[in-house]
Amino acid sequence: MRRFRSIFRLLAAGFLVFAAGCRTDYTEQDQQELADCYYRGDFAEAARRASEISADEKDETSLHALLWHLEAGNANLDAGNYEESLRCLERAEKLLYLFDGGKRRFQQPGMGTYRGMRSDRLLLHLLKGFNYLADGRMEDFLVEIRRLRAEQFRYVLFEASPELRSYEARNFGKKGVAPWAIRNLLRDSGKKEIFRQSGMSDSYTEYRDLRRPELPLFYNPLAFYLSALGYAFDGEYDEALIDFRYLLMLEPENRLYRQDYAALFRALGDSLPQDFGRVAAGVVPDDQVVFFIVARGRPDGWQNRQVAYELPNQVPTDWRFSYPDYQTFADPGFTVRCGARQTSGARLADLSEFLSEEFWQRVFPDMIDRAWQATAAMTVANNSAKVSLAAALAMKESEYKALVVAAAAAAVA
Repeated sequence: MRRFRSIFRLLAAGFLVFAAGCRTDYTEQDQQELADCYYRGDFAEAARRASEISADEKDETSLHALLWHLEAGNANLDAGNYEESLRCLERAEKLLYLFDGGKRRFQQPGMGTYRGMRSDRLLLHLLKGFNYLADGRMEDFLVEIRRLRAEQFRYVLFEASPELRSYEARNFGKKGVAPWAIRNLLRDSGKKEIFRQSGMSDSYTEYRDLRRPELPLFYNPLAFYLSALGYAFDGEYDEALIDFRYLLMLEPENRLYRQDYAALFRALGDSLPQDFGRVAAGVVPDDQVVFFIVARGRPDGWQNRQVAYELPNQVPTDWRFSYPDYQTFADPGFTVRCGARQTSGARLADLSEFLSEEFWQRVFPDMIDRAWQATAAMTVANNSAKVSLAAALAMKESEYKALVVAAAAAAVA
């Protein structure tokens, strides 16, 4: 199995190479070369190369144009080329607007054109915001953070079904609970058998039992934390408290969340909630905002898998699909000194978790559903071909019969 990794911190999409008319067809090799450049620390060269590809793809709406624009946006951000990064990210944003067309259409594996995932739509605003922040454009940074928050709530309130929301609320934090989509999938015997023969059971069990309870699909802690910071910058502490309540629901004992939540109460002059009375003050005054965000590690690669499955009364099916190769990362942490005082950082989010969550909650169930539909359609076609073959065999002898039988037999095969 081949593996490769994207420099974009979450996106990492498996490549399928398609004929593309007369356009330049950038492939997995191009991305591998770009990633090699990036991870050996040559950000300037990685940014230059990524910008070249993004510029070549600027008028394209198919294949991997979206992926290349996001790659270039990330590479140029890290290289300090903020205007170029924004230019590339705005190309990506235009494509997402085109793809959505008023209705969300997330990536469907196997499609020739990469349309992005929900994670991409969130991180687009994150990357744009970091560009503005690094360039000293605070108001523009806050606008992107508000858009990031709106994107998060749009999914929670409008795009997720009420049944899904209710199911997640009932089972949040419980171990061994199947995601909503997979629970429904396993109720269908045919789809359940495809799942069994896919060879993904061990990966799924690991996700379900070890990782899923830490991060439900609805909530991206990074989005809520940055949103809270944005409100705090504007002095809207009451609004920031709402974001921190979501964060504390996700991770009640997170030291950073508890410390900042308590600081907001003190900044408002309000009494602390009962279980926050012993939370120590931070290293900066409660009515000031100082933050450091450190990104470490490498995103997951994707692995390709090919299986052949057989279902009762259905034709045998060859199935190729990709899945994320989850990588653990031991974060060494970091410390920050503010005057004579020092504090240590706390984990905000593991972006690999988002990819894993989205794969199991949205992507893989859709893949199995499409595989089942394809098998059913091929079976219908095969049965029809058998009827045609029987009719051909029953024909009276003629100079055409052999040709007709051969054609019918080929259709059955």
